[in-house]
Amino acid sequence: MKLPGLRYRDEWIPNFFPAREVGPNQFLRLSRVGSMQVLTEQENRQIDEISMDPALFQRLEQTGHIVTTDNAQRVMGDLKKWQSRTYWGPGLHIVVLTKRCNLNCTYCHMNPEKISEDPKKFDMQPDTATEVIRFALSTPSQRIDFEFQGGEPFLNFEGMKHFVLEAKRQNESVGKRLDFTVVTNLMVVNDEHLEFCREHGIHLSYSLNGPQDIHDSMRITRSGSGSYKTVMERLRYFQEKYPGMLSTSPLCVIGKDNAKHTRRMIDFYHEQGFKGVAILKLKHLGNAARSAMPFDINEFLHYYLDGLDYIYEKNQRTGENYAERTLRVLLLKVIDRADGGYVDWRNPVGDFNGAITYDHDGEILPSDEARSLREFFGLGNVRGATYEGLLRGGKALLSTNLSIRDRDSKCRECAYNPYCGVLPVLDYARTGDPTPRPHVSEECIQTLAILDWFFKRLLDDPIPMFRMLPGMDDFLLSMVEQAPKASEEVSSALSAQR
Repeated sequence: MKLPGLRYRDEWIPNFFPAREVGPNQFLRLSRVGSMQVLTEQENRQIDEISMDPALFQRLEQTGHIVTTDNAQRVMGDLKKWQSRTYWGPGLHIVVLTKRCNLNCTYCHMNPEKISEDPKKFDMQPDTATEVIRFALSTPSQRIDFEFQGGEPFLNFEGMKHFVLEAKRQNESVGKRLDFTVVTNLMVVNDEHLEFCREHGIHLSYSLNGPQDIHDSMRITRSGSGSYKTVMERLRYFQEKYPGMLSTSPLCVIGKDNAKHTRRMIDFYHEQGFKGVAILKLKHLGNAARSAMPFDINEFLHYYLDGLDYIYEKNQRTGENYAERTLRVLLLKVIDRADGGYVDWRNPVGDFNGAITYDHDGEILPSDEARSLREFFGLGNVRGATYEGLLRGGKALLSTNLSIRDRDSKCRECAYNPYCGVLPVLDYARTGDPTPRPHVSEECIQTLAILDWFFKRLLDDPIPMFRMLPGMDDFLLSMVEQAPKASEEVSSALSAQR
């Protein structure tokens, strides 16, 4: 018998994951498309009972946590949006212009060769570049971002020039949007290089591993000396002469030796005028693997989460919008309700379906990290290969399929399933088995830790978090102005800190 005024389980189908307690009397429920509801204990209990209050039913129907006859079409539309990037086709095409490098960083996972090695053997040759462009332009995405990597890509500057001009020539008959980025150590870059980059709209990304003592202990030349002084001199020169071309968030690798200095490194970047940083855990690949540089994930998380606390408190105290890249990615997942463009943190991962890597000799790989694991992940040479042919072959989507989190029973019962992201290539590097393991794989452990940290801060005081997104201050103020009953505290706090 049904009591009047309640909604019963024959009116809806569940579309959510198990609850996770994120605060006192606060239980998080995510829908299958990342919609977030924070429920009281009493509300959360109702979800698992035979009936629920009409007000709760309406909330869950609106966010798609339950599927009803009224919202089913919209929920399926939300699912298509959430998964859309999986089917757009690869937009990021990583091109290894050379394996040669002037540095020999302790953590480098690219297996670089010396500058003195034969360019014809270790630089991408024009005929290979032409085939890479053909293949990339044949993929379905209407926006293609070519990212030049190395080694040091400017060591093959002639190859870079050929590639850019040939890509634009081939694209005349295709009509896609082309973007170009170079990942460089800045050591060999000169004005001729930057003039070419400015002329063709090419942006530069680079690594700066903190203050001089830390940077020089990790990013070393072939002779064993540090690179900090040269990098900083060139960075300042290029920032002044070529404004807007260099990334404003340098890449920073954290290993066992420098992890305890995370707060000092954050202060360093802030003092140098950067608005944020990408903090990356050392990967068990290349030089790091050969040198046996172990770095326990739990030790990393201790310092990483402390660093996030430091950034959050800095924003809270000063009203700034200093950001860490992973948090920005997570914010976009929550706000935009779409599994964003960051290929390394998606469910499923963006290997091959979101990004493809082309080694210097034309070998096709599903990810950047797979370059030093070619014997297992190599997909064949670009010469004569077709995008559809590789898809039909099955191996191209090996890591993508292994990363789907509904394939494991523990993951199906995880509250954070939609926001997850694992990397089978790195699991293979660590264990010899590419199958991610719940609560064992490092990426799983990190996801759980950062999401627990994130939701606690989000529910406590969200403004310092939201400030990490560019333009968010103006957006929040506009929302306040459009809502007559909005909190005056929020408006005053934002206005006072602008």
